[in-house]
Amino acid sequence: MLDYQITAISKIREYAEKSKAERREFVEQICKPFNVDVNLLVNRVLSNPITLNFHPDRMSNNQMLIIDSLMQQGLYHGQFRTGTTNGGKSAYIGGDRFSWEQRLFFDAYPHDSLERPKYGALNLFRYSDGATARFGSCFLSLKSEVIKRCTFSYGDSSTNPTALCTSDTFVNILAGIFEDVQKNKKFLDMLITTEQETLAVLLNTGQNNWLGRNLDYCIEAHIHGDISLANDVECFYLDESYQGGVIAEKAELLCQKYGITLCWIPKRQLAIEDISEFFRGEKIPLLARKIDNTFGENKGVINASLIGIASYDSLSNPINWQDIGTESEIFQYFKQLWHTVAYFG
Repeated sequence: MLDYQITAISKIREYAEKSKAERREFVEQICKPFNVDVNLLVNRVLSNPITLNFHPDRMSNNQMLIIDSLMQQGLYHGQFRTGTTNGGKSAYIGGDRFSWEQRLFFDAYPHDSLERPKYGALNLFRYSDGATARFGSCFLSLKSEVIKRCTFSYGDSSTNPTALCTSDTFVNILAGIFEDVQKNKKFLDMLITTEQETLAVLLNTGQNNWLGRNLDYCIEAHIHGDISLANDVECFYLDESYQGGVIAEKAELLCQKYGITLCWIPKRQLAIEDISEFFRGEKIPLLARKIDNTFGENKGVINASLIGIASYDSLSNPINWQDIGTESEIFQYFKQLWHTVAYFG
């Protein structure tokens, strides 16, 4: 790791230490009636994997598909390197993401550095589609050792979260979870009304097999330093819509090369007639029909693989998509169509 990456982690730790004793006491008061040890609780929560959701078939700024770049480089890069995003296009020096990163990490990162944190989330509920399906149809699951060079926030970094910590000050995140339950009767994307229910969920380390369809809530993980496919990645989870196609072949070769286990996410597929304009707007059903007509053989369904093929074509042949919108609008519509499939498919 570089010196400034170590500094960023240290500054988050210093910030968390200021309230750690108070936050720990708050959590201990909740745990005591149920005879739950706080250290055990922290360790159980941190035993869940960190996942990085992304689209393998999107174009990077090196004019290669993301999966091809991963194969060639053996590293998972962040938005400042790849130029790709499943959020806002602000990952550049002086952009909104740059500004909130400088604030979040106490200005530890040099202003001219592109070696910035990579973003994932703690898959606390062990969703089979990863912790943050909003950001991609597939995901990498990281090895447990990576957690030592992570910082965490309860909530997305774009929202200026105040619950920040490292793995050794993680009790601050637990306090944030219990406060959310007390105030809002929710915990991330789940409705949970009592502290007892919350403890039951936090202590459960079983492998769940359901799709989380989580678009908006996470315990965000910021990975400082390189993410090496060979050293840091445990599994590559790919949507079943890619089976039998080029992306699946590339994924198999990638996993063989870097010693990664290839796993499959149940196919998220949605009938076009079931895509409503109310969820993400009136253009989303139109885009879905165009994709089906052009690439889907008019089968009346949409899935991750078809969206990826169409997204690539929208960059290669933008004139073919002018009937849907401008270049910037098309970018948003593809994101929103994926949100729709991820949530309902």
